[in-house]
Amino acid sequence: MKKRNLLLVALASVLFALAAPLTIDTASSPITYAKSTKKVTGHTVAKAIKSTPDLNPTASVRKFPTSVYDKYWQTFDCWYNVEAMSRPGTFKNHTASIYISNKTLRPYAAAAIQNWNQALNTKVFKLGTQASHTITVNFKHAGTGTGSWDGYYISNRVYLNYNFFDNSAYLPAVYKAETGQAMPDGNKPESSDYQALYVKYWESVITHELGHSLGLDHTPYSNDIMESDSETKGSDFKYSWSRPIIVNNNFAIFQNKLSSRDINRAHLTKILGYW
Repeated sequence: MKKRNLLLVALASVLFALAAPLTIDTASSPITYAKSTKKVTGHTVAKAIKSTPDLNPTASVRKFPTSVYDKYWQTFDCWYNVEAMSRPGTFKNHTASIYISNKTLRPYAAAAIQNWNQALNTKVFKLGTQASHTITVNFKHAGTGTGSWDGYYISNRVYLNYNFFDNSAYLPAVYKAETGQAMPDGNKPESSDYQALYVKYWESVITHELGHSLGLDHTPYSNDIMESDSETKGSDFKYSWSRPIIVNNNFAIFQNKLSSRDINRAHLTKILGYW
């Protein structure tokens, strides 16, 4: 879910030092891994994690024996903002089948599916049928007040808020809040510029929600499809933030574009067994 609390207030970028200590937690994992005879110390794991960019599990932390992820899964969850979010059976052989009952949503969902499949170089999502599917995508009337959301994922269901989808004033408000600038042709919903951005935005919302199905929680970086305006430090959040970090004036939510951070975290959650 991407929070939408202050639609008419421009959000400034924020830079801060990350000094969170790294502790290695060894709580039991809900995932069963294959056994390995190779021993890796907690110090080695911690050193590898600390060497990666913020919230970006590069290849150096995705090469350990499976027993390492079994032992330290909570550390990986907290350090990279990930957790298991889909109910068991949603992904079968690392693939989920998606059913979109509403015809209006089908092209948006198809673009989101293609985005993830191309980025991960595997068919992580495929189209299902009413009789055979593991994830659904549909509309929900969820209001427009404080705390309302544009997209939501729970268990194995993606919802888009129809009250925002069908509101021509919503996208210009989001654009202003995210970028601090007026949306091109924001007062002309029928214009080609407005329509092109409208399509990309709602494709991005579904891509974002499917990211949750893969086990990806939010980040503060504007160039991530999983960016959120604010979050609170917790078991699956490395630190708190109250404003997004603007990266090179790049806003993934208006482009339906995945960052290397989005992709690397999805590779990690596959290893962790979340999809």
